[in-house]
Amino acid sequence: MELSPEEYGAYWQASIRVAMGIVIVFLGTQVIVSPLLTHPNLPAVGLGIFLFVAIVFVGSFLAMLGIARVVRTAMDVELRG
Repeated sequence: MELSPEEYGAYWQASIRVAMGIVIVFLGTQVIVSPLLTHPNLPAVGLGIFLFVAIVFVGSFLAMLGIARVVRTAMDVELRG
């Protein structure tokens, strides 16, 4: 499979998006959400649950954008021949 410079760049951008999504979910849950979920105050726990859902949504969205870009680029390369 021969890649043009644009396709090679698209693969790198997509892999960066996937990595960013994973890092956002991991660090967000460890640094931001974990202290709030262990807090004895109920509003803090509620905020922690809300932030957890939001961080997982954003991280998953970024990772899926990256995976979709990889698949689309691979399909374009294969169809081009």
